[in-house]
Amino acid sequence: MNKNTGKVRWLFQAILVLSLVFSLILAGCTSSKYKTKPDYNVTEQVTLSFMDAYMQGDLAKAMEHVAEECVISTDSGQMKGKAAISEMLKINIEKENKMEIAEKRKVDNSKISLTIINRIPLFQLAGVDMVKTLEKFEVQDGKIVEWEIKHLKESVDLIEKVSSGTTGLEAEVKDGKIVVTKVLPQSPAAFEDIRVGDIILEINGTKFEDMKYGAEEIPYRLIGEPGSVAQFKIDNGTEIFDVKLKRIKVNN
Repeated sequence: MNKNTGKVRWLFQAILVLSLVFSLILAGCTSSKYKTKPDYNVTEQVTLSFMDAYMQGDLAKAMEHVAEECVISTDSGQMKGKAAISEMLKINIEKENKMEIAEKRKVDNSKISLTIINRIPLFQLAGVDMVKTLEKFEVQDGKIVEWEIKHLKESVDLIEKVSSGTTGLEAEVKDGKIVVTKVLPQSPAAFEDIRVGDIILEINGTKFEDMKYGAEEIPYRLIGEPGSVAQFKIDNGTEIFDVKLKRIKVNN
C-alpha cells in the first residue's frame, strides 16, 4: 500500500472518530449508581435534545445532556471524560459535518437506537456522499452515559473502495502551491510524464486558493473509486497542460 493511500485511510478513520456520533461507555457501572428509575420518555427527550443541539452546532447546549464520567468509544478506540468529548465534537462541528436522524427505535426504558446519516464534506470530495451509522444511547439520571456506534457495512465497504483508487501521485502544499512529491512507477501519473516537483494548479477545476479546508483537502481529491477520472492542470516548469488520469486500484 503506498504512503498516500495509507495516510488517507488513516484520515478517513480519524475523521470518522471526529464526525460520527460516539459511544459513551461507563466501565463497570451498575444500576445502583443511579438515583432515578429509567423512563423511556426521558431517554428519548434527552437523546433527541442532544442530537438537535449538536446538529445545529450548539455545542454548549448539546453537552448539557452528557454525563461528566463518560467514555467515548467507537470501533477505532475510546476517549474518557466530558471535556475530551466536547473537544472532539467541537472539531466535528467546525468541519461542518452534517447529521440526519433517519430512524429511531426503543431498546428499553434507558436506551434508544438511532440510524444516522452523516454527510462529511471531506469525504464527499472523494466520492463518499454519506456515511450511515447505527447508534445506541443510554440515559441515566437525565444524562447520556452510553453512546455506542456501529458503522453500517455498506458505508465501510464504500470507504474502502474509494480509498483504494489512486492516480499514482502524491502531493503536498509548499509555499502556497500544490507540489508533486511522489509518482508511482507504472501508474497513470507516470504514464503521463508527471514528475516530482511539478506544480498542480488545479484538481478537477479547483485551485488551491479555492479549497475551503486547504491542504487537508488534497488527499481526498486525489483518491477515488478505481476507474473514476481526475482532471489536473499541471505546470512542469516548461509548459502548463491539462491531463486526465484514470484511477487504478492499489493492492495492499
